[in-house]
Amino acid sequence: MEFIKKNFLVIFILILLLGTALRVYNLSGTSFSADEFLGVNTAYGYAKTGEWRRWDFNLNKLSEDRSYAYTIFDFGNKKDAEEGNYIRAWMYNGQIAKVLNFLPASKESSFRLVSVLWGIVSLFLLYFIAKFFTKNRIIGLLSAFLFAISISGIIFDRNIRMYAMLFPFYLMFSYLFYQFLEGEKNFGYSIIDKLKKITGLNFVYLIPLAVIGLVSLHLHLLSVNIFPVVFVYIIANAIIEFRKTGKKLNRYSNYIILAGALFVIFLLAFPRQFAPILMGIEFENHFSYIIRAFSDYASAILAFGTMILGIIYLNKNHKKESLFLVSSLVVPFFLAIFVWNRSVGDQYIFFIKSFLIILIASGIYFLAEFFGKTFSQNKLKIELATIILALIIIPNYAYFFQENNTYRQTSSSDSPNYKKVFGYYLKHQQDGDVLVTRWFRNYYFSDANARVETFGGEREDKDIKKMTGERLAEIQKNNSCGWFIWADNDDDFITADAKDYARKNFEFINDIAVRGKITVNHWCDK
Repeated sequence: MEFIKKNFLVIFILILLLGTALRVYNLSGTSFSADEFLGVNTAYGYAKTGEWRRWDFNLNKLSEDRSYAYTIFDFGNKKDAEEGNYIRAWMYNGQIAKVLNFLPASKESSFRLVSVLWGIVSLFLLYFIAKFFTKNRIIGLLSAFLFAISISGIIFDRNIRMYAMLFPFYLMFSYLFYQFLEGEKNFGYSIIDKLKKITGLNFVYLIPLAVIGLVSLHLHLLSVNIFPVVFVYIIANAIIEFRKTGKKLNRYSNYIILAGALFVIFLLAFPRQFAPILMGIEFENHFSYIIRAFSDYASAILAFGTMILGIIYLNKNHKKESLFLVSSLVVPFFLAIFVWNRSVGDQYIFFIKSFLIILIASGIYFLAEFFGKTFSQNKLKIELATIILALIIIPNYAYFFQENNTYRQTSSSDSPNYKKVFGYYLKHQQDGDVLVTRWFRNYYFSDANARVETFGGEREDKDIKKMTGERLAEIQKNNSCGWFIWADNDDDFITADAKDYARKNFEFINDIAVRGKITVNHWCDK
């Protein structure tokens, strides 16, 4: 460990440079995909007009949008949301709009840069918070390294979504909540010390907790997971205190009573705000999250085992910190698998991976310390060798050499290269051609001024949600020439008879630019 301590600053700078390079490299190398388009259209619309409306790059104007579901944490005008203004996570999207004042909108990297910057912030923050909870700066350093090369960290820090910003804010939210519950420093305020003696809470953290918490909740309602986390943490401590003292009433049991009362009060006072959250609670079986949780590592079993060692090590040395870290990881993870009624996605557990990283880093440190003591004659060399070996075999470096990853996109990629596909369309389309495709991808057919027949997505009206054979035939009847472009991930919105109609009546385009999990059809009856 001495080598790391002596060269700590150099190692930290190298980790920072590595994490930055992995997030910045070839930032425009892959086309936008999935929900990225929502951020692109919204941020550009705001940059151009100052209105939170999605921009139509095809027609070069603001779109006419349907109303959006409004939550109290959007911190905007509910009427604006009802009129089609997309104010969700505007604190994140607004930063992209600011960047577009200086960088060209023609580059994907201009939109993605904000997420990269938040990724760098996360790297710094993870070091300091890991150091706080473990009281060990080497574990903090290991945590920073694991995040620097984290596959999910790199992917989301190169994506145009609020998850890159949610990650550090939820981590800060958790840290401040713990300090509010357990923090000892009063920073010289006697009234804080008095309140601490009466309630056991450190009110010096209350204001930053409220501010950071509100921002975190604004970015995504996944942040509500902090409340069951804290509740479980308090229950566990109440049980521990009861076993120690034999008294049922202690400060933690009092918190449970208070929390229950506050929950009922807020539920009665704000039923509409709590309704969407409570309606999302069902019993599910999203067991695929188990694999997704350990996707950053070469072996899920090895990573899990190292995590368990980390829990054992921290529980031995820092019981409350260990309990809070475990609660912060396990409770949201349990809810994601069994409770939350939403589609499964890596983005929905990304915000808690910081706690997994800290626990795995603690496990690596535990192994180094254990082998160092076991082979005490070569203690320093054994410790360093253990850490290096663990950092070689635990992370999933194979990802960086795959044919398709966040830096490279080929025809076998899960997401089509929309840049190339619509580039082909723009090159070959003629004036008056109708375009049948999902409208929200219009960034890649900018200034085409095409009439678009869209389908799919929660933003569309019911009568155009699905592309049917009947509708496709009607479109062809009314348009002598046109294009039908659809990706494999649009399947839910295209009926079997629509695909059959296209196969029988349209030309299938087979060109290197349009190969992959996407189909390009063309017809022209002139």
